[in-house]
Amino acid sequence: MSGKAVTFLLLFVMSIGLGVLMGEWFYHLFLKAVPPVALSQFNTQAARIAHWLYGAGVGLVMFVWALIAIALNKVTSMGSKKSQA
Repeated sequence: MSGKAVTFLLLFVMSIGLGVLMGEWFYHLFLKAVPPVALSQFNTQAARIAHWLYGAGVGLVMFVWALIAIALNKVTSMGSKKSQA
């Protein structure tokens, strides 16, 4: 694998991992906010899975934003090189 592929793969894994960690953090905030009387075991586990999935979605959005930033950086650097010549 080339260096670019490894970089993109690492960026993807790190952003999904960060998103899932954010989902877990919000899950713990959810547990603190909802009274225990209102939660069943099923609701608790379903909420955890939902928070993980939303976190993975946030990680995917962060990955796409990073790709857009990389592309914009290349476009602007190519434009500045052409204007200098």
